[in-house]
Amino acid sequence: MGKLKQGVTLDRTFALAAFVLDLVVVFVSLAFAHFLRFGELSSISGGHMLGTWAFYSLVFVLIAEMEGLYFTRTTVNRSMLAYRAVRVSLIVTVLYTVVMFLFRLPSDYFVQSRFIVVILFFCLVAFYFLLRVVAFPYVFRLLIRPFMRGKVRVLVFADEEHYRTLQALCRKSPVYQWFLELVHVEEKKGENREEWMKFLVEQARDQGINDLCICDEGALFEDFARSAWSLHQQGIYVSFFSEIFVSFDYFDTWLSTRRRAAMIFFTGEMSRFESIACRVVEMVLTFAALLLLLPFMLLIALAIKLESRGPVLFVQDRVGLDMEQFPFPKFRSMTHDPKEGHAKAHKEYFEKYANGKAADSESNNGFKLKNNSRITRVGKVLRRTSLDELPQLWCVLTGKMSLVGPRPCIPYELEHYKDWQKLRFTVKPGLTGIWQVYGRSRLPMDAAQFMDFCYVLNQSVGLNVRLILKTVPIMLIGRGGL
Repeated sequence: MGKLKQGVTLDRTFALAAFVLDLVVVFVSLAFAHFLRFGELSSISGGHMLGTWAFYSLVFVLIAEMEGLYFTRTTVNRSMLAYRAVRVSLIVTVLYTVVMFLFRLPSDYFVQSRFIVVILFFCLVAFYFLLRVVAFPYVFRLLIRPFMRGKVRVLVFADEEHYRTLQALCRKSPVYQWFLELVHVEEKKGENREEWMKFLVEQARDQGINDLCICDEGALFEDFARSAWSLHQQGIYVSFFSEIFVSFDYFDTWLSTRRRAAMIFFTGEMSRFESIACRVVEMVLTFAALLLLLPFMLLIALAIKLESRGPVLFVQDRVGLDMEQFPFPKFRSMTHDPKEGHAKAHKEYFEKYANGKAADSESNNGFKLKNNSRITRVGKVLRRTSLDELPQLWCVLTGKMSLVGPRPCIPYELEHYKDWQKLRFTVKPGLTGIWQVYGRSRLPMDAAQFMDFCYVLNQSVGLNVRLILKTVPIMLIGRGGL
């Protein structure tokens, strides 16, 4: 196992082991709840309660992934891990109860007793705490130790205070105590950032280290993006700590300190098998979604047609993978505009937005006004819930887009993009992404583009699942959709 991949392998092995343990925890909790209720376990055999275990396992794992519970760094804050586990258990229990009564699940495979469901919740919390939060980190480090060639060394460029804070965090983790070594370098940042980054790389190479932790106050999103990309090209993983990341919700809560939020770029590239598997799953899900949503989409089309004249769909050229243009359909949410006045207004707005204006401004200078007369009544609902994006499922099915990725931009917006912002075109555009979930229209351009950049470097199956799951409640509450 090479030093370069050792940290990534540790994380992936931890995630796989934690995933398997969660399935075991669900089964043990279900069996114990049944035993407490009936005093015997014989009825579990022969498929009884198999459906309940499958439902709980699937939903529990998905929500746990959405909560970020499969990272090794969760072991640094086990109180937060326990709290999130309680939250996951409660959500799964509520969902199962709702589904059980709405769909009349067959009693041969699903538990119907509300009393058992209540007991199961408390069993889940108890066994998760004992097995996953308390025991698992110690058992895992014993099992993985024979496969680890020494410790994963991380070069920390920070002041003494931040270094000691990180050191204290890592000591709280039974896994990091054994497998992580922080090497402190206290070096003031020079005026030339490129020279400073070269110095950091030289220090890392001299010590045979491929993982950097950099505390960098005063740097802008552009500085972090350029540095992260440069290090990524050289095969170096990096974590940045800065107050600037607090301005949006997308930062790592496990390693963040009171003064500085953490931004982690520590994801190995997706393998060819993972990429192919994701594409196959994506096509199946998209085809199924189009079939199921077709009647609903026809109703939306009818509502648009009845309210205002003009076409149902608004089709526009957008820029996708490798900066190639493709037709991008949406349900029309604005009044019919044969003279393209809306496009001119948006172009003027984007020039202001590119200069630092947040997208959801309610001033008269903005384009996306919340009560804009150009938006129809049906259009306001569609935009708020992002239902106007449903026709783009066809783009996903045909391969022009993906379910997750940066949103495709309009060709005239390209002239305002900086070089680092164009890195978003190295991946397929998507229906949803980090910016849509954590920022929506509330952020200035540099911050929004940095979120898309984060996806480019951190793209993974787990991140895609998390973003898809988090998109659903965002659509329901309509936060930031304009």
